[in-house]
Amino acid sequence: MMRLHVILCLVILPLLSVYPQNSANEYIKNGEKKYNRQDYTAAIEAYSKAIALDPGNKQAYYLRGNAKFGNEDFEGAIYDYSKLLEMDEKYYDGYFNRGNAYYELEKYDQAIQDFKRALELRSDDPDLYYSLASTLFMMEKYEEAIRNFSKTIELDQDNPDAYYDRANCYFYSENYKLAIDNYTKAIELQNNIFDYYFNRALAEFRMNMDKEACRDLKTASSLGDDQADAYHSELCE
Repeated sequence: MMRLHVILCLVILPLLSVYPQNSANEYIKNGEKKYNRQDYTAAIEAYSKAIALDPGNKQAYYLRGNAKFGNEDFEGAIYDYSKLLEMDEKYYDGYFNRGNAYYELEKYDQAIQDFKRALELRSDDPDLYYSLASTLFMMEKYEEAIRNFSKTIELDQDNPDAYYDRANCYFYSENYKLAIDNYTKAIELQNNIFDYYFNRALAEFRMNMDKEACRDLKTASSLGDDQADAYHSELCE
């Protein structure tokens, strides 16, 4: 079975220097310290105190949403991002991060809506195209996913995961040559990820390139992939 390697990015904005409530500002600063230590529960508590003191503080909702996301409370994160967007419908990162939370809940239609709304506000962020493409991949809309992975690569040519995931789209579209080309580019950019070799081997087997496939399985195995080791023992020895 193919394995999709997806990295979805949350955007963390710097804190504003001035807030209407000085005490709210202190809670936000404390929350940032807790967040940076990955103590998301304590960060949520601090941001909640800031919101209690200053209910109109958009940044506090945004940061609390990020902390809830870190705690894998995706419904809670969506609530905070939605409150933020009620206050500011042009807050780009609110749409982007809420879309990622919908993605984690496998609510792909809602994720797509948020990513497309974010695109209306900003069209130069490779992470946004990557998240959109990854969602389309999960919906098995491979042609659209390829277009958006390609846009990611246009904006960030050194992103190995974008080549890898575009290769997966080509694989499932049964275009094994282009899949191999994209796996190869991913490997050129980062040569220590066993998934890249394992999936290239699967495409090579489909192209009757058994020698190359066995070599890739051996490399994947050497990088710690037990499944590749089992495949190599079964198919190559």
